[in-house]
Amino acid sequence: MNLDAAVARYLPQGKMAEGFARGKMKGDPAYAAVLGLLRPGMRVLDVGCGEGYLLALAFETLEGTTLHGFDHDARRLASAEAALAGTGATLWSGDARTTELPEVDAVCALDVLHYQPPEEQDAILARLVGALAPGGLLLVRDGRSDGGFKSTVVTWSERFAVALGRHKGDGVFFRPQDAMRGAMEALGLEVVADACNDQTPFANVLFVGRRP
Repeated sequence: MNLDAAVARYLPQGKMAEGFARGKMKGDPAYAAVLGLLRPGMRVLDVGCGEGYLLALAFETLEGTTLHGFDHDARRLASAEAALAGTGATLWSGDARTTELPEVDAVCALDVLHYQPPEEQDAILARLVGALAPGGLLLVRDGRSDGGFKSTVVTWSERFAVALGRHKGDGVFFRPQDAMRGAMEALGLEVVADACNDQTPFANVLFVGRRP
């Protein structure tokens, strides 16, 4: 993972932006886990890309990666556009429930689905699977509701973020791990689920779905 090169893309936005980028990229285990599953030359879509951290890491780490990403937060999307200038990334303002999706080899949805009720999550998952080329990967990192105290921590953390306006949605709707896995398998994916919460207090899981 080429952390330093990816972080340097945020320095023109100020030392605070650079510091936040470094802290997030280094401290969140999802980035290393996802990058370990992607391959050079892949077409990658980041759903709810925020400031573009995953895409910046992918560009600097995986040669020939084609980058796509969208978010509904104009401020965070502007940061992503500035950081990814010159990469050829295609970025746009959009909602996972309605926006048009390109065909890609990997769709990444990190901490996105739980802002919608389960029935909406299932509809979004179906749309994301529909964007996958044969053999493509759907990588979903989200909290689980059945992880004990860590589930309580991640739920209240997300509710606080929504209350502050940093994240937007209908609420916070985490699901049991088997329910999320089952929803992905029902769409024809081969799914593996692993904990994705190293050095964090959260009950996060990375669901790796492969389209046959």
